[in-house]
Amino acid sequence: MENKRVIFLFILTILGFFLLFYRAFQIQVLNWKDYRLEVQDLSTRIYINEAKRGNIYDRNGELIAWNEKLYQIYNNSDEIVQEDEEKIRKILSKTDLDVDYVIDRLNFQKNVILKISSTTSKKLSEIKNFIITEKYVRKYADNSLYHILGYVDNEGLARSGLEKVWNDKLIGKQGYKLVTITPSGKVKAVIEDTKSIAGNDIYTTLDIRLQKEVYNYFEKHNYKGSVIISDPENGDIVAMVSYPSPDPNAFSQGLSTLEFRKILNDSKKPLINRSIGASYFPGSLIKPFIAYSALEYGISPDATINSTGRYDVYNSKGTRIASFYDWNYAGHGITDMRKSLRVSANSYYYWLGETIEIDYMKGMANYFKLDKKTGIEIPGEKEGLFPNQEWKKETYDTIWYPGETILAYIGQGYVQLTPIELLRFYNILAENGKYFKFNLLKETKNIYGQIVEKNEPVLIDDYDLNKEFSNVIKNGMIDVTSYPGDSRTEGTAYKGFKDFDTTVAGKTGTAEVGGNQKSHGWFAGYLPAENPRYSMIVLVENGGYGPDIAVPFARHISDFITHELVQK
Repeated sequence: MENKRVIFLFILTILGFFLLFYRAFQIQVLNWKDYRLEVQDLSTRIYINEAKRGNIYDRNGELIAWNEKLYQIYNNSDEIVQEDEEKIRKILSKTDLDVDYVIDRLNFQKNVILKISSTTSKKLSEIKNFIITEKYVRKYADNSLYHILGYVDNEGLARSGLEKVWNDKLIGKQGYKLVTITPSGKVKAVIEDTKSIAGNDIYTTLDIRLQKEVYNYFEKHNYKGSVIISDPENGDIVAMVSYPSPDPNAFSQGLSTLEFRKILNDSKKPLINRSIGASYFPGSLIKPFIAYSALEYGISPDATINSTGRYDVYNSKGTRIASFYDWNYAGHGITDMRKSLRVSANSYYYWLGETIEIDYMKGMANYFKLDKKTGIEIPGEKEGLFPNQEWKKETYDTIWYPGETILAYIGQGYVQLTPIELLRFYNILAENGKYFKFNLLKETKNIYGQIVEKNEPVLIDDYDLNKEFSNVIKNGMIDVTSYPGDSRTEGTAYKGFKDFDTTVAGKTGTAEVGGNQKSHGWFAGYLPAENPRYSMIVLVENGGYGPDIAVPFARHISDFITHELVQK
């Protein structure tokens, strides 16, 4: 019995040795390639060499978005030994860094991102358990750029704006560093170190000097609103400011939940791009469009009404059913079309509304794409609204009333347009019917400074404007800024531009918004009137009377353009 037990144990031992031998044979002879790769995978690590994102410049070569180089330090050991800790302290002793925090990060999180010099980085890389890679944080020149450029987050991902639209141009090609490590975590060797390739640089049409000047004016006067300045000859956007605006650098560095909620709940709504993503009652800024359309309809530019300050509407029985008022309660006297633009006589446009009706004007709005998106490359453009009877029936399932036509003809009622849609029409006037697509890209250069893409103006529409009719509109707009007189006859922007040495064609607007809120103040126009190089639109949201609030702003911009941009 005992012999049998010994034999059984002997056989079991022999079988165990056989199984171990077979397993070793399988690993080392039959499947050695597979297991070698597995072991190699366990002893190698890959670190990304982040690519430098291309810079963004203004039209004059001024940096408006760039990269701040940081260094990411990885610790591959279980714990930093005393000798290495002393080296770290010595290397970082001349920096402003909290060295204890750095060491704690490296011990427990195993990596830390530092803003240090390349020399300091090289010294740290000599500590044998450390791997160092470059990392970039996006920086922006001014708050006003948020609604145009958007931002790149702290992970290097383009999240919004032109950063996202132009991402394929700006993003480079990342490299990598492949290293082997010992079982204890020490770096044994660098197998491969592939360098990253930087992205292309982009030159925009913006002028950062003008951009900052406009933004600072908003900030100084505590206004909300939008200003857009373009070159009507080619569609270039020279400045585009929506105020207020968050700091894009805060987004690129990474916002806490609390910080983001504070921005999100701000009553001034800084995240809204008022230039393209919000629509407003245009008020009297719509009058040049109404006037030109009326001329095409057959209204004579010499036809007059007597503006008394009140315009009465009667039914077919001759009973007065409604009264509408001019902004000047004393009226403007005998008024033709040119004067109606100069003094912004509402009663003239009430008369046009009664005469022409709404559906014709809707057709002209469609023809000029008045309430359509311009197609600017910035994401988030909103479509405006020019209503008619069909729209109201579909939207509210009710009929259109004559009084609604009268309100639409002065840019009130249901009419809602974005600042950029309005500027598009003024560019058409400035260029005698031509509309060049709004554009922000000037050119793209590679890392060697060679131009790889040069943007050319894109003519989207070429309207065959009646020269006689358009001259009536243009002369009326010139009168707005240059015609002296009393409160009944003077151009509504005369006081703001009377001593300006360049002829400006412009139009003021004051749009009532209801709800006990102040009106929106507007100004739109172009200069020089004879050969336009700059067009502009100014909106002061809930700012009050246009001539008092938007005209001084427009004059400030015009002074800056002629004295700082044109002469330098």
